[in-house]
Amino acid sequence: MRLEKSRKALALAEKYLEILEELADDPEEFRDSFVGAIAVIRRVGHVVHSESKELGRTAAFGQWWRRESAADRRFKCVKDARDLVLKEAEEAARVQHEVLVSDAAMGRATAYNPSVATESHIDVVRDGTEQERYTFSVPSASAADNGAAGPTYRRTWVFASGECVGEELIPALRQFLDWMRDDAIPKAEAA
Repeated sequence: MRLEKSRKALALAEKYLEILEELADDPEEFRDSFVGAIAVIRRVGHVVHSESKELGRTAAFGQWWRRESAADRRFKCVKDARDLVLKEAEEAARVQHEVLVSDAAMGRATAYNPSVATESHIDVVRDGTEQERYTFSVPSASAADNGAAGPTYRRTWVFASGECVGEELIPALRQFLDWMRDDAIPKAEAA
């Protein structure tokens, strides 16, 4: 059997992930787009489950699906993020900021941590109001000494909570979609 609906849902989810990748440097747009994107990405699993059931999947695939969807970390991370933003209206993604010299971190900014007394705190102010607060740390001088090109800046989106808290978001979502494309859908179609 061929899971046309599942493949279509996967293609749409991959487009949404590409949009998130393009918006990584615009925190407001990224957060706004993340809500829809995580719902579309999570939906792939639902479509595989329901379409394979509708088309008469085998008991063996049904058992595999229940076991994998309950135990697979990628599945849990995507489910946690989707549940947080849609059901609980919580922030499921946050951004880490890094200043780099020749790919060596000069400094790193993460979510504000008031208990850290030895690091600096940065407030990002937009339109006269504080929008974001970060804790900023600077590593050893040797990291800054090995680069001559000057600093560059990078934003990395990470899971804000749930099973994958602190892990990079885009690669985890990519792994989930790769798993759907390379493992779940082919197994369902073969069943």
